[in-house]
Amino acid sequence: MKSKLKRAVSLVLAAGVMLSTAGCWDRIEINERIFVLGLAIDKFEPGKDVQAGEDGAEQQEEGSKQPEESPRNRLVVSIVFPNVGLLKGEGAIVSEDAKFAVSTVGPNIFEAVRQFNTRLNGNIFFGHVKAILLGEALVKDEELLMEVLDGLEREQEISRNVDVAVVKGKAKDALFIKPLVEPIVGTYIEKIFRQRKTGRFYPKNFGKVVTSIRETGGAVLPRLVVGEKEYNIAGGCLVKDRKFRAWLGELEVRAIQWLENMAGEDVISVNVNGVSVPFELTELKRRKEIWRDDAGDVNLHIILECEGNIEGYILAVDQDLMNEAFIQQVERAVEREMVAQCTGVMDKFQNEFQLDVWGIGNHIRKFRPEIWEDVKDNWQEAFTELSVDISACVKVRRVGVIK
Repeated sequence: MKSKLKRAVSLVLAAGVMLSTAGCWDRIEINERIFVLGLAIDKFEPGKDVQAGEDGAEQQEEGSKQPEESPRNRLVVSIVFPNVGLLKGEGAIVSEDAKFAVSTVGPNIFEAVRQFNTRLNGNIFFGHVKAILLGEALVKDEELLMEVLDGLEREQEISRNVDVAVVKGKAKDALFIKPLVEPIVGTYIEKIFRQRKTGRFYPKNFGKVVTSIRETGGAVLPRLVVGEKEYNIAGGCLVKDRKFRAWLGELEVRAIQWLENMAGEDVISVNVNGVSVPFELTELKRRKEIWRDDAGDVNLHIILECEGNIEGYILAVDQDLMNEAFIQQVERAVEREMVAQCTGVMDKFQNEFQLDVWGIGNHIRKFRPEIWEDVKDNWQEAFTELSVDISACVKVRRVGVIK
């Protein structure tokens, strides 16, 4: 009996070792893969995109092109992948480009990807995608946008942590430029998102975007503007009712993040004694207090507790940045600026957009269930009627060093 048990244990261990050391589960060698680093999706627009029948669009039997109004021409899917031969230094003749970018047209993402396989000598692999870019026209088409997001969510190779951005114009244009600082486009975009030395764009990964749109019908996504040899990721794109609603400015996006307790290192410039003083925000903590007053109205008080450094003032003989009165002047000026920006963006989302992008409703549901019971059936309307008061408490920790 013991010998049979030992044999069974040995077989299980052997099988485990074999499975754990297997290197190619899908029988595709690594050198036969095309590692996609950037994925761009646009709405097909007749007269502006490649003609029907080209780049993967279906052709008639005799080879003539289909008319542009063909229902099959719905999406333009573009990918960028590294030139592995150049990076490895293999081959006597190899393209000098560090990356390749190609586009195709199709009725949906899945068929477009299959069409790439008729033109590329490798198997498309999305496991290393660094960024997903959505074109402006696509985001303005509710039905098409929902189809694309559903298709991306079903693609098991794409991580839910991939960064997503909306491109002002066509998303594919972002993949075909040659950046000055980083030849691999997908990696370039990822590094911009990761540095977080600014609060002027709102980093959102794919999982958060899909969850927000599914639950609330809206989300704020980063805006990407394509230059000749560089990108500018700043500001945001507001999606409401599952489609594009408005572009948001850089300062509006920064204020949104302050109210959501998210902020990268950033500089707030305030006027003190006629001088523009740069204040570096290093730490931020947001607190929320919610209660119902005697009249039955729901009130929200948001408190921003911040710390930072004075980065500059003015060169003068009698300059004394350690003066307590001066430091308090800077603190009060920064508080007023932060409150003004946050109040402005809160008012805009309550009255113009009527969208709770901060999850205030979820906070009430979790921590004030007795209030939530009264507003859960018409939260959108209740959000617009919410009485919001915003205050800030800023502390200067350092005044800088002069060499």
